[in-house]
Amino acid sequence: MPFYARNVVKNSTVLSKRQFARNIWHMRSFRSDTGIPSEMKLKRHSELCGCGIHGVHTKSDKELVEFLNEEIAAERKSFNMTKEPADFEGFTVQFDGSDVNLTKKLNDETITISFNINHTVDAEPSEPQVDPKMDKPELGEMKSKPNFEVDIKKGSKTLSFTCSFMDGGEEQQADDGYGDIFGIDEMTMFEGDWNEKVYAVSGEILDGYLYDLLMSQLEERGISNEFADKLAQFSTQYEHKCYVNLLENLQKFASGK
Repeated sequence: MPFYARNVVKNSTVLSKRQFARNIWHMRSFRSDTGIPSEMKLKRHSELCGCGIHGVHTKSDKELVEFLNEEIAAERKSFNMTKEPADFEGFTVQFDGSDVNLTKKLNDETITISFNINHTVDAEPSEPQVDPKMDKPELGEMKSKPNFEVDIKKGSKTLSFTCSFMDGGEEQQADDGYGDIFGIDEMTMFEGDWNEKVYAVSGEILDGYLYDLLMSQLEERGISNEFADKLAQFSTQYEHKCYVNLLENLQKFASGK
């Protein structure tokens, strides 16, 4: 079932915490009627701005390139995923831009997990520290926690779950060993291909015992709290790689390469 087929997005308000501080510079372009001497009009663009055919054009471009040089170097120090892995926890991995698909065979079933890394990163709060001089709490590491689809296909029928990470789930697991770090947002079942007419039920209104049984169904197929925690780490590494690639492309764009 397509990842974005249903409008179940818990983290739609989560925005990336990474922001650039930039100066805005306005430049006027020369027009033919501004009285520029004819000999200056004949000069090539590269002679006028001194940037070369492919080079930095404005002061803000130059400042952006200089900043990105340092930013990319800093980000690469914590760069973990130098190459996309072919498998993860027994699943075959397929990358398609920001989309990630994990697939494995289990007896007569095909299990597919799909997620998208966009807008999934937020800074986790570190341990609270009492400091009256601090206006905001100190932020911890950046972590990607995407909503993910789990499709269990048997023959022509598919049992499908939309899952998301739960706030405070990891802390509760660490404290008492109980509680789930992810939950079922929605469940549906269909034959053949999914379409918008297929009925889906919210996890919030499922009978409590039925909900637990469905969570056990996922756990028996390897989709447990431990797996979800590793999935978040895996998603964080891939998101970081995509972020660095974006910075490098932005650098090339600003420098005219």
